[in-house]
Amino acid sequence: MTGTHGKRLPLFHRPAQGGFTLVELIAIIAVAGILLAVAAPRFFSANTFAARGYADAAVAFLRYAQKVAVARHTTLYVHADSAGLSLCAAAAAPCAAPVPGPDGSAHYAVETPSGVTQTPSASALSFDAQGRPSAAFTLTLTGDSTQTLTVEAETGYVH
Repeated sequence: MTGTHGKRLPLFHRPAQGGFTLVELIAIIAVAGILLAVAAPRFFSANTFAARGYADAAVAFLRYAQKVAVARHTTLYVHADSAGLSLCAAAAAPCAAPVPGPDGSAHYAVETPSGVTQTPSASALSFDAQGRPSAAFTLTLTGDSTQTLTVEAETGYVH
């Protein structure tokens, strides 16, 4: 196909060339580098994952203690210290009457991982036969960040 002056028309018309300038590319790389330098330690820190994993394990531990107290129609005690949590049938610490875990282990306990510290509001918490805690209980976990786990006083709701 030819035009009015005998020149060949292109089959398709090329749009104007677009792209980034060198200054824009350098600015994007600089911003990405700053974000990576700030965010990467949080993504790759073992303490972050250890703290979150321990928080989940502690919540599961407290809920298990409550459910076992209801199932056995008895009072069970959770002993809390800087080393972790343990489940006992007696109020005395150290635990003289350990309660087995869900896997049948001899003594159900969770240990605080390295890099994570826990501060309980009391050294012991008990759940009665109806699943009610003896008092409100908080467990503050400190790693790269701070999390607070709470056992509500009347209902025993763990969150």
